Amino acid sequence: MISKTRISHFFLGFLMFLSPTFVSLVAEPCGTMISSFEKPVVLKTDWLFRKGDNLDWRDESVEETFWVKRSVPDYGISKTENLTGYHWYRCSFFLPDNYTTPVEPIAIQLGRIRDIDEFYLNGTLIDKTGTVLPRMEVDFQKIRIYSLPTHLLKPGLNVMAIRIYAATNLNGLKEAPKIAKERLLRESIFSKELFAMVCGYVFIFMGIYFLVGSIVRGRAGENFFFALFSIFMGIYVLIRTQHRDILFESFTWSYVAELLVLICLPVFFINFMHQYLKIKRNMVLLGYEVFLSVLFIITLFFRNPKTWILVIALFNYALPIAMGLVIYLFVKNGKTNIKKVKFILIGIACLLPTILIDSLSALEIIISMPGTLYLGFLIFLVMISIQLSNDIVIGLENFIEQEKELIQMERVKTGFLINLSSEFKSGMEKIKTAIDNITSNHTKPTSKEVSKPSAKKAAKKKSKVSVTKQSGDPVKQAEDHISYMSYMVEEAILLKRLEEKSYVPFYENFSVLEIIKNCVASVENHLGQHRKNTFIDVKPKDLEIYFPKELLFCILRNLVENAYQYTDPKTDIHIEFYNRDGFHQLVVMDEGMGLSQIEMETIFQKFVRGYRDKKNEIPGAGIGLTLVEASTNFLSGTVSLKSSEGMGAKFTIRIPEKPKK
Repeated sequence: MISKTRISHFFLGFLMFLSPTFVSLVAEPCGTMISSFEKPVVLKTDWLFRKGDNLDWRDESVEETFWVKRSVPDYGISKTENLTGYHWYRCSFFLPDNYTTPVEPIAIQLGRIRDIDEFYLNGTLIDKTGTVLPRMEVDFQKIRIYSLPTHLLKPGLNVMAIRIYAATNLNGLKEAPKIAKERLLRESIFSKELFAMVCGYVFIFMGIYFLVGSIVRGRAGENFFFALFSIFMGIYVLIRTQHRDILFESFTWSYVAELLVLICLPVFFINFMHQYLKIKRNMVLLGYEVFLSVLFIITLFFRNPKTWILVIALFNYALPIAMGLVIYLFVKNGKTNIKKVKFILIGIACLLPTILIDSLSALEIIISMPGTLYLGFLIFLVMISIQLSNDIVIGLENFIEQEKELIQMERVKTGFLINLSSEFKSGMEKIKTAIDNITSNHTKPTSKEVSKPSAKKAAKKKSKVSVTKQSGDPVKQAEDHISYMSYMVEEAILLKRLEEKSYVPFYENFSVLEIIKNCVASVENHLGQHRKNTFIDVKPKDLEIYFPKELLFCILRNLVENAYQYTDPKTDIHIEFYNRDGFHQLVVMDEGMGLSQIEMETIFQKFVRGYRDKKNEIPGAGIGLTLVEASTNFLSGTVSLKSSEGMGAKFTIRIPEKPKK
């Protein structure tokens, strides 16, 4: 188990990492000799502390019998005594005998003090923050930087006294005072708050952007509430910086405004989520809003430190309700909406811990770490912006994709019609040729005339017969073209029925070897490729199956036709069919040009065709492999493809033997 000492060392090291200037500071006890102000000096130990009030305690020398020594920071709620009211801190330091007035002004930084303070140097009041009489005015957010008048600094002993009035049980010094050049101290404060100020303005401008977007895009609800959330967040961040003194003359009203803005933030965000997810408001949300409204009114009309502590405590205790409402919104809408708001979830996961840290620091339970809150807000807003932008991009991409799909469908439809027209024209030409041949046969000479042919006519007839044999039977070719044209139409109708789930298969017994041979013959006749290197292997050869013959023929025809079209006629093609482990398995392999990885990922999509360099040369509508996959899926089977460029392709179909019920 990690010890508390190690944890504290790690935490201090982390703070030192976040604050590089802290590392260069020199920590000294009270009573130290300050020989130079070139480096900041932190007076950390041996401070004298006493409860009560006596203006004589500001003098250079006092009776120290009833004073106790403490180290600073010395801050929080005392467990042994009530420190509400006045208490004093005293510390001394020495300057060398040859001390000369420094060129640059020197100042002391006391940090934030709860609630009112007066600073004395060698018995003289230097500066103060807040008043007790005639009216109490507190300021526990201002970083005290008080100039040290050079005429009051003297060689030898110098005594500082801090008179503090605490309006609540929270009291003491929140950080160790340090003496340095005033310029360096103020630059350090500005540099620490620069990130917060930039974030504040970014949040406000982002809110204005969404507010304008709610008008332009017409999505008024979600953009409006998020715009308010972002703007109020920006105001909240700016109030917590030096802008507090710029925007408000009174600390009281600045802190009231800070609390009011903080109270509104969860309401705006929860309403944003309701609008974004299109969910009706429930009674828990209404009750939570009423509770925050009560806190809002109390903060507005009861402006004193004790009321502020109560309001922050109640707000912090009710914060889990807001978290629960947000979680409820996600859980109620299921996984679909969780995917929709995944970036918002990341933002919330980063924001909630920072809000908790800020609330605890406001309650003075932990050291104030405002940088975490600003970073959490920044990540949160960026995540929501990404989410909303992602929705816009997705919508735009869907629109563009639909437009592309429509254009592609138009092109495919045009190409499909052109292919049908081409096949129809080719078929009609074959039919015309067949009719011409039949007509010429009717006009041949009689048998007597045939028995006495001349040598010249016999040579012509022999040549003509040879040509006819070489070109094939025109009637058969016409039938093949008409059949192929019919296949294209029927397959398009079949694909539509499979996609609409309206197809009803017809199961029958048939020979596998016979249907494969018929399919190969049909493809060869249509393409005019009569290959001797097509190998058919059916195990066993007399295998008969009970299967939708139409679907198997469709799968076979498209795979075999692709193998013929996209390979060299001299390469081998293997067609295998066998039963194994209760599955019909069909394998079609070729030694063609193969497919790239990108083509393999999209080849089964509708209207997508591979082999970009040849796809315009080879006719087709781009639905063949789509139909293969759809037919296989309909039969509860799987289709797999193994291929690489220049290494051919292997398609494997696995379909259960038992018919689908």
